[in-house]
Amino acid sequence: MATITNLVAINDIANGEQVFRVHGTVTVNNPAIEPVLVEPKIRHRGGWEVLELQLLDSGGIAPQVLTDKTVLFERAGGTGWKTLEVIHADGSQRCDIRTIEAVD
Repeated sequence: MATITNLVAINDIANGEQVFRVHGTVTVNNPAIEPVLVEPKIRHRGGWEVLELQLLDSGGIAPQVLTDKTVLFERAGGTGWKTLEVIHADGSQRCDIRTIEAVD
């Protein structure tokens, strides 16, 4: 089980360079689990950006305590899509992709 909150997707434009950034908070079952956002191996053609939430177990011994962890994703070049879908074992979640442009 993983719950994603505060999911934000941004096309960040500064000095003519674009970067696609995603961040959020993931609640995991114990502190030994690290959430990671990755591009899926099989891409779809649905008209929106997709990332996959993977939960990596470090193998360490940890108490079964719900823990909030920050998850980040960054890719140079930005994205042309207006919507992001994050898929995971429990389903999926969507959010709008905002554009932020730095002005000199």
